[in-house]
Amino acid sequence: MAPDADSVADSLTTLVQVIGRDRNLSQWFRRLDQMSAIERRNQVFKISEQMTNDGKDRDAVDAFRLLADTRIFDATRLALRECGYIDE
Repeated sequence: MAPDADSVADSLTTLVQVIGRDRNLSQWFRRLDQMSAIERRNQVFKISEQMTNDGKDRDAVDAFRLLADTRIFDATRLALRECGYIDE
């Protein structure tokens, strides 16, 4: 079942806050930003799978998995910049 728009928006908001407030995740996000879209997508799925195997919260895994979509990744990058979490 596809997530509804409100659910995606909530996940994106939470994701931006979590990434922005965690130094390691911010660095990880910046590394993703340097990758091609295909490399980034593969990395996101790899990390999501690892998170699932580690028993991480399903909602958190689903939120990270959203980053595989280029539009969501770009929106997340923009939100992180607008909130002052990352520089241009």
